[in-house]
Amino acid sequence: MNDWLKRTRLMLGDEKMAILQRSHVLIAGLGGVGSWAAELIVRGGIGNLTIADHDLITASNRNRQLPALLSTEGMSKADVMA
Repeated sequence: MNDWLKRTRLMLGDEKMAILQRSHVLIAGLGGVGSWAAELIVRGGIGNLTIADHDLITASNRNRQLPALLSTEGMSKADVMA
């Protein structure tokens, strides 16, 4: 297991951590909620994540969406988050 999940394992225990690592989550949309949810889900230890969003990052996304930076403008939200 990666060391960055050590504290999560201590809190949840081996059995629940194994369940998280076998779990699969679908994020449908990387907007103001989905982009932040995706990051938190991965940081929580979910083993498999599918991202579905066909949209491109625009300047108007910068104030609320995690992948929206000046350097990522015009790029696919799903590609940036992957």
